[in-house]
Amino acid sequence: MNIFKNFFMITIVLLCIALMPSTNYAQEVVKGVVIDQDVALYKEARTSSQMVSPLGLGDEVFISANKGKWYEVSTKSGIFGWVHSECILIKNEHKKLIENGVVNTGTVEVRKDPNIHSDIMGRLGFATKIVVVEKQEDWVQLAMEDEVIGWAPSKDIITMPIEKKVKIVVENGDVYEEASKNSKMIKQLNKNQIVKIDDYKDGYFRIIWDEKKEGFIYAKEVKLMHEDFFKQAFVKQEAKKNDEVKEKETAVNTFKEIIENATYLGGDYTATAYDLSIASCGKAVGAKYRGFTRSGYNLNGKSWSDAMVVAVDSRKIPLGSKILVLFDEKDWRAKYNGIYLAADTGGGVKGKTVDIYLGDIGNKQMKEVRDFGRGYNVKVYLLN
Repeated sequence: MNIFKNFFMITIVLLCIALMPSTNYAQEVVKGVVIDQDVALYKEARTSSQMVSPLGLGDEVFISANKGKWYEVSTKSGIFGWVHSECILIKNEHKKLIENGVVNTGTVEVRKDPNIHSDIMGRLGFATKIVVVEKQEDWVQLAMEDEVIGWAPSKDIITMPIEKKVKIVVENGDVYEEASKNSKMIKQLNKNQIVKIDDYKDGYFRIIWDEKKEGFIYAKEVKLMHEDFFKQAFVKQEAKKNDEVKEKETAVNTFKEIIENATYLGGDYTATAYDLSIASCGKAVGAKYRGFTRSGYNLNGKSWSDAMVVAVDSRKIPLGSKILVLFDEKDWRAKYNGIYLAADTGGGVKGKTVDIYLGDIGNKQMKEVRDFGRGYNVKVYLLN
């Protein structure tokens, strides 16, 4: 009888643990520094909660967990609470508790829990910006603004490091070699110029501008730029789709951020298109290995937006890598701008050529493939 009683109690405890609110605990304490003015430490992970203590610019904190876009921290004086992640710069460069993300497929279904059978909470369109706040095997938990919206397959989301940016608020922002006005001044930045920051030291931010130039600027001469994520990009089950103009603007802004973290391969690529027709691939429906790419990806029955696959010359672009393909804005093919998986090769794909997969309608060639022709002066970026 006691054995059954103990088993019952253990089962109840395990169920309670499983049903606890999702908090992502770091394996080790991560150091961070406050990089904004007038920051508050809250009792709970929400701004409507009770404020525990104010935090000042440059205060060091120790991050033990995150819940959505909030960090659970402790201060040097031993005060515990929650602070918003946008106000904190992670000191451990290799630690990524939260990352930016972008949807890398035509439409991704966001689910309540990290499994394919869970309820669908809504959908996200291609190139929508989100924040990845937790990872579980092949799933990522997503957030917009301060709201956790659900889970999506990790294969449909490209992650990028969160880069903190500041805007110069004085007429001439003096940049120094070291974190001191006694060191050599190396640059003056104009008011309203936006630069990246990657460290804080003795009242100064270490900044990066023009991609590779570095220096220190007095922290009170800049203002922290906060991320801007629009909930409207999240299409709930009962809501209508956004209009095409807003989607295009979202994609353009997202591509700009992706380019900042990518390697430019050139602007002189040629783009062609293919499908799984006999004319394109030489194999009829039902033939052995029809629709399987060089890397083993199965394209059978998949649309352009479902697959987002290109064939490449593997001597130029490694198989398995992700690339951003951008047509000239005046080229009608610009609707095919996007992030693709380099999953295939082809006899006619040589040098600076990308062959974009457009779909599968059987043995007959798609009209879109016949009309595609060749696109020139295509820009290609390799995602790092």
